[in-house]
Amino acid sequence: MSVHGQAVAGSGGIVCGAIQKLDSQDQIIPEYGISKAQHTAEKKRFVDAITQASRHIQKEMDALREHPQAKVLLPILETHLMMLSDPELRESTQRYIEEKSINVEWALKRCMADFVQAFADMDDVYLKSRKADIEQVGKRILHELTDKTNIKGSVPAIIVAQDFSPSDIVSLWRMGAIGFVAAQGGKEGHALIVARGLGLTGLIGAQGLFAQASDGDELILDAEHLCWTLRPSQQERDDFKKKQAQLAAEQDALKAFAHTPSRSKDGYALPLLANIEFIEEIDIALEYGVDGIGLFRTEFLFMQSDTLPSEDEQTAYYQAIVQRVGNLPVTFRLLDVGADKLAYAQLLFDDYDGENPALGLRGVRMLLHKPKLLRTQLRAILRSSPSEQVSILVPMVTSVSEMQAVRTVVEEIQAELKINHAVSLGCMIEVPSAALIAHDLANVSDFFSIGSNDLVQYTLAVDRADEHVSYLYDANHPAVRQLIQMAVDAAQARHIPITICGELAADTTWTQTFLDMRISALSMTSRNILHVRKRLQELQAKTSIIS
Repeated sequence: MSVHGQAVAGSGGIVCGAIQKLDSQDQIIPEYGISKAQHTAEKKRFVDAITQASRHIQKEMDALREHPQAKVLLPILETHLMMLSDPELRESTQRYIEEKSINVEWALKRCMADFVQAFADMDDVYLKSRKADIEQVGKRILHELTDKTNIKGSVPAIIVAQDFSPSDIVSLWRMGAIGFVAAQGGKEGHALIVARGLGLTGLIGAQGLFAQASDGDELILDAEHLCWTLRPSQQERDDFKKKQAQLAAEQDALKAFAHTPSRSKDGYALPLLANIEFIEEIDIALEYGVDGIGLFRTEFLFMQSDTLPSEDEQTAYYQAIVQRVGNLPVTFRLLDVGADKLAYAQLLFDDYDGENPALGLRGVRMLLHKPKLLRTQLRAILRSSPSEQVSILVPMVTSVSEMQAVRTVVEEIQAELKINHAVSLGCMIEVPSAALIAHDLANVSDFFSIGSNDLVQYTLAVDRADEHVSYLYDANHPAVRQLIQMAVDAAQARHIPITICGELAADTTWTQTFLDMRISALSMTSRNILHVRKRLQELQAKTSIIS
């Protein structure tokens, strides 16, 4: 019998596939059968993954020796290194590959489950406590394996978990999942924003599914109507196919607006820009005829590595982005790790232990606290383009002095690199204090970008990723509207451009308002470009503004 449920928010689309469940700390583990001819290759993959995991642990140990306060972690890593070399681990996993003809990830998962259970059953308290170490070692090996594979199987996979990070969403997309469902999360969480940019269908805040579903169960995931159907009947499958066909027809009709002018009916130009997380998204944006990249989040480059990317590595990455977009303008936002714990552990574990990174050392605060990090990123961005095509956006600004400090570094680097063209430095208006002093910030900024997602969150004291208070996340709140208007007034008084950035820019119920405010541009997830362009071409500004 089928089971139905609702969700808080979604990343559009309608898909049907087989469920693969992840526990709260599990990695995405593909499970599929292999032929006998593939046994040797799978065993080699396992040996290579152990070698790589050992190298990474050794690098971590070398780094820790330079920090006296962190040396207490060395014995733990030494234990993990020893466990990786245990012949029983290798032999047991390879036995599963041989006897069950399954892929190495699945074999390792089953082997680790055996080991964990064996330790849990021991009477000795100390040995019982080593269960956590065994789990960590298994995850290290799986990380090496799953970073280099795809989700496989005869039926498309829908991944179901308690929660997903933005990097999890990217991994799902790259590994071939057709959808995801998270039990936790709110309407404007970062993971959901990334999914929308990729076009990966998903639901957030879907209570009840995780407990009722089993691996392999069929699931219809309808993110257009924020609902799901577990173990659907034949009639429900037929209805799904009709809905999917109707949605495909609607999306085909929208393609007529690709590469058409981003102008209102009465001729007001309102450029539609793309918010980009990683380089592959650029092709999606170009397909829709985007007018530029209004926000390139640089965090993902940092999160992909165990070490901070060098200046040359960053330069090559930014150059690749600039070359990919052709002659279109690109705005790089400086590093803003936000509340991402992995990024904080990587960048700040030596001298920062703030309990609430959303209100702590993030954005420009962290960059000024880590001047070498700031200088390296600015040099890389300025080296990425020989023209004025590239702009720089400063996140989480709350004072004039922060903008002045960043501009001082920019000017120093310009002199070092002998850059003669003007460098456009913008201020993100995403906290109430920035909007309240917008007239002062306009005097030290070349442009404004209103980060609507965070502005709503910080103005209303609502965690946008928390499903329990998501009903309070309301961009139409009078306080939010007033702060937006203050920033617009300040920018226009100083004659600097102002862009609306984030999910609000993609909300077509606001397009008329932005048109009447004479906003300079809207920057949004790429897949919303055509919807907004269609709406824009239907509207007229209340006061005629021909450009």
